[in-house]
Amino acid sequence: MSQDSPWFGYLEVGDKSSPVARDPKLNTGKPDTVYLFNLQRNAIIEYKREIVEPKLREFSEDEADLNKKVKKAFTKAAKDFTPRGKTPAIPDRPIPKPATAKKPKAEEEELEGIDADLEGIDADNDDDVFDDED
Repeated sequence: MSQDSPWFGYLEVGDKSSPVARDPKLNTGKPDTVYLFNLQRNAIIEYKREIVEPKLREFSEDEADLNKKVKKAFTKAAKDFTPRGKTPAIPDRPIPKPATAKKPKAEEEELEGIDADLEGIDADNDDDVFDDED
């Protein structure tokens, strides 16, 4: 298997046997695990290296037609796959700040008018404002 290109073969595990793809570019970040694309589950799955590697084999002559099928499905799954520990790409340009909502001009003028009206009221002398004896 080349260190740069994906390997396509078969994982022999009884009832759960499946055509698989292994791409050395997909790193789990752990030396004891490996990512394999499992065609039966149509997903890239992390496996324990010591368990799975002895059960991998090349396609037989009868299974050669599976190579194209696995390659196509793996390519599709790999596009949307993000390995653990790998952060998604950060855009080159800065993210724009959201626009702040501005108060309507009429509301600001109305509030200023209320403040001006309140300036003439003496807060200590509420007899002028609230006259209950009328």
